[in-house]
Amino acid sequence: MKEQLLGCLAFFKRHAAVFIAIGLGVLSALMLLGMTLSLRSVTVNDDGKKLTVLTFSHDRESILASAGITLQSQDVVTSSASEIEINRAFHVTVAVDGGDSTTLCVTEGTVADALKSAQINTVTHTLAKYAPEDTLTANMVIDVKPLENTTRTETEEIAHETVLTFSEDLPAGSRSTQQKGVAGEKTIVYRDYFKDGKLVETEIVSETVTREPVTELATVGAGALSTPPETLSIDANGVPQKYKQVLTGTACAYTAGEGARTSTGTIPAVGTVAVNPKVIPYGSKLFIVSERGYVYGYGVASDTGGGVLKNLILADLYMDTAKECFQFGRQQVTIYVLE
Repeated sequence: MKEQLLGCLAFFKRHAAVFIAIGLGVLSALMLLGMTLSLRSVTVNDDGKKLTVLTFSHDRESILASAGITLQSQDVVTSSASEIEINRAFHVTVAVDGGDSTTLCVTEGTVADALKSAQINTVTHTLAKYAPEDTLTANMVIDVKPLENTTRTETEEIAHETVLTFSEDLPAGSRSTQQKGVAGEKTIVYRDYFKDGKLVETEIVSETVTREPVTELATVGAGALSTPPETLSIDANGVPQKYKQVLTGTACAYTAGEGARTSTGTIPAVGTVAVNPKVIPYGSKLFIVSERGYVYGYGVASDTGGGVLKNLILADLYMDTAKECFQFGRQQVTIYVLE
């Protein structure tokens, strides 16, 4: 047995170089096999030009770099495990007859898309060559021509704002003006476009304020007005911040003797408003001001009368005394129907 072992050892010693060479060959073959298995094929579609890249990388930029492909900032690239697709950006020019030109950088689209990007109104301009549905191509020049047009200048009034301050020191509804409001003025230049002699579009070319409006400042008496609910918010102009309807028309004032009742059975008081219930339903919460600046304030539609039923007036406002009714007389009012 000992002699056999010694013989085996001697054999391995004599042929050691052969065994090492065989081992290295097997190892190299295994490494080459692994490398071959990880090598993959990627198809690059560069704006219609296809090429195949053999690569070990999974990084898109590295694959494109190894293929010698350079991207521009506007190019659009999409990719999957086996394919990279490049949509190359190209330039398109929109040229306006008698005006400026706009150069766009795009990857796809139609003539209509280019006109929209160049902010060209297709109603007021016509195409010299292409149709809106035509596909965009590199270095395309889209010529557009404006329709026959004329300009005109008009002066318009700018309404002034009114800021009301409520005071308990003044009689209800009375008004003291500290600064009279003055309307402003602006000059507007319009351009009218015509097709076959008919006006098809008007656009504003310029708008210049020639006189700034002056805000009216006034104090309105609130001493005897009916108390509004806490949920009623009045803005700086004396208008409710929330309402569901606005009515305008003529209003008068009325009063009643002791023991009187309204048509809904309530005792009339400041805040009672007589209405035509077909126009303003009973129970409606109201806020009333007149065009003269008189503020009746918060009220409830809870009475009626001959004048409102015949639609001769929009509302009849209850007041405590006949003197107040005479002072109010007949006025144009705005009624805010509250939410």
